[in-house]
Amino acid sequence: MSCAVILTAIPSEYMAVRAHLTDLKEEMHPQGTIYERGKFSSHGQEWEVGIVETGAGNSPAAVEAERAIAYFNPDVILFVGVAGGIKDVKLGDVVAATKVYGYESGKVAETFRPRPDVGISTYKMIQRARAEAKKTDWLARVSSSASPKVFVAPIAAGEKVVANKESDLFKFLQHNYGDALAVEMEGRGILQAAHANQQVSALIIRGISDLIDGKSEADEGGYQEIAAGHASAFAFEVLGKLELNSPAQTLTTTEPINKTKTPKFFAYDEAWVGRKSLINDLTNKLKGSCRLLILVGITGIGKTALGERLAVELEDWFEDWNSYLQENFDNEEQTADFGSVAARLLEKCGEVVTPDDRKDTQRLMYRLVRHLQENRYLIQIDSLERILQGNEEEGWSDFIDEFWVKFFQTWLNVDTCESCFILTSQDLPAQIPIIGTRSQNFWYCQALSGLDEPEQLALFGKTGLDVTEEAEGKPYLERIGRAYEGHPLALRVIAGEIVTRPFYGNVIGYWNKYGKEVEEVEKAIEEAKTKGITASADDQFNLHKYTRQLRRNVKVRLEKAFNRLKEGVREAYLLLCESSVYRCEVPEDFWLSHLEDWDIDEDAQQRALDALRDRYLVEESVDDNNEYLLRQHNLIRAVSLEHLRKL
Repeated sequence: MSCAVILTAIPSEYMAVRAHLTDLKEEMHPQGTIYERGKFSSHGQEWEVGIVETGAGNSPAAVEAERAIAYFNPDVILFVGVAGGIKDVKLGDVVAATKVYGYESGKVAETFRPRPDVGISTYKMIQRARAEAKKTDWLARVSSSASPKVFVAPIAAGEKVVANKESDLFKFLQHNYGDALAVEMEGRGILQAAHANQQVSALIIRGISDLIDGKSEADEGGYQEIAAGHASAFAFEVLGKLELNSPAQTLTTTEPINKTKTPKFFAYDEAWVGRKSLINDLTNKLKGSCRLLILVGITGIGKTALGERLAVELEDWFEDWNSYLQENFDNEEQTADFGSVAARLLEKCGEVVTPDDRKDTQRLMYRLVRHLQENRYLIQIDSLERILQGNEEEGWSDFIDEFWVKFFQTWLNVDTCESCFILTSQDLPAQIPIIGTRSQNFWYCQALSGLDEPEQLALFGKTGLDVTEEAEGKPYLERIGRAYEGHPLALRVIAGEIVTRPFYGNVIGYWNKYGKEVEEVEKAIEEAKTKGITASADDQFNLHKYTRQLRRNVKVRLEKAFNRLKEGVREAYLLLCESSVYRCEVPEDFWLSHLEDWDIDEDAQQRALDALRDRYLVEESVDDNNEYLLRQHNLIRAVSLEHLRKL
């Protein structure tokens, strides 16, 4: 026979539970606690049920729960009682708690800063409660003709009685625990005891006995007894339908676990190659202490694909693809303010977001942080540069919506969390290194460069091209790869053109048609190295546009990046255009000297260069003579030269 323990705080709750039991007998714990043990039968199941009155408060409840678990060795513990309604509920309604916030946990500074202390009910108990909440069967156990509703949602627990809506405590709960429907005094203690006894399933069930402002009226109407009766009726319906150790719940080694199918990725596919060492390093970081990974680099360098490849690597870590969430700010049809994104993420997590919630961005932020703290998700947000802007005073790559800063600051400062973020951006959000100064172990920024030469050939090989040592076209593919500096998007476009009509895999035929564009780049680089001709505004670099597919897939994306720079940081745009005359690495002073002709002072020159660094539009190196040098990626230079001619 299965065993359950039902705990209550006050006599009216105890009597409401007792009414559902038969064959009651009194028992005494060796340390003096008085129990009653009875029987309950429903839907072909028989339960032995121990009941106990704990008294008010989380601490006494935790002590008595631990003692009862040790005494009865139950399969299930329930706490059944009454609570005050905070929002969305009416007198007599029932709330089965998905989780209980211990709202008095926090740090006292100039103000009280809450540190979420959360207890979570057992998953199968929540699922059974949700299933029964959709039905009306449980109302047959209610003595009156009332038709209360059941909510399966969070509640809050503390040691204080919330008296009215004007109280500081009520406002605090609204502000910090906005998804809690009710407030009580014992639930957090019960779930602490359950957490220490993992073999026991736990659920908190509360009837709404008052609505904060109407306490006296509710007491006069006898709603404490009514609410206790409703909570007890629903609790026994859940217990009666609960299946323990059923065949459906038992997995054997021969039974596959059904997982959600791998999603349709934005960029990652079977043509992926390389970056093995980097993938291993970043995977270990995300499995370790890193909770915020930022992938940065020029457009088309493979940031989104790498993030998705990391998700594949981490599948066993987050267990189910429903726990991999994506937001892509390239989708201009979706709003990108923090409140809208937070609401979408919460809904993707299965959380209910009400119209009132959407009006309170602070509430959404705290809800999202708490949910991601308690549950394991991998969240990838792409094209973050779309929500950045800047000015001379505040910086060139700051979040448009200040709530993004608040969110990431909170995320990096919380003590513990289960989830991780992967952000991809052409620009490094300038505020994150600042807010992350004291959280260096919790975030990491990885700049991406192009594929190395073996990876370039592997990419060509993945598309069906012959890259063996004997292949006549291999040297030409190597030259193309070098000219593009391993830029994944450009190389994939070119490979796609070679394998389709009219070339059908004829690399030499493609080279005869377009090889002069690569030779132009090779010539400029060679003249810089051997003849000292380091600058020329007359170079004709068409790497981004010499075919229709390159114009569609590469040029368009590069032009967007240049236009953003031109509109946001004109001095940096001018510097990028002017410095495109350099064919190779040159000292920083060479670049900055061009801005003097535009009457731009030294401080502004440095800010312009910093803006290019933040956008990874400048390649930095130190030569054998320990001199710091700058240059442009060949693709970037191709576009810069084109823009220079229009200045």
